[in-house]
Amino acid sequence: MSSVALLDKVLTLQIDDRAILAQKIWDSIEHFASPEVEEAWLAEADRRWQEIEEERVTCISADEAIKKARNSLRK
Repeated sequence: MSSVALLDKVLTLQIDDRAILAQKIWDSIEHFASPEVEEAWLAEADRRWQEIEEERVTCISADEAIKKARNSLRK
């Protein structure tokens, strides 16, 4: 099956199934990242967590974040 045909088939799946599939695909290639990249991501996650803990940022729900992201893409 060609990649175009496969993509067409995947896009017919329910959104939850596409999200699961996307995560599984990402997980299958994620381990190819260099140790430096992984270390940088962990440092960034730690920095962001610290900002939350110190209440320097305000968290919003995933629904609100998705809504904001979609609205910004429409502009």
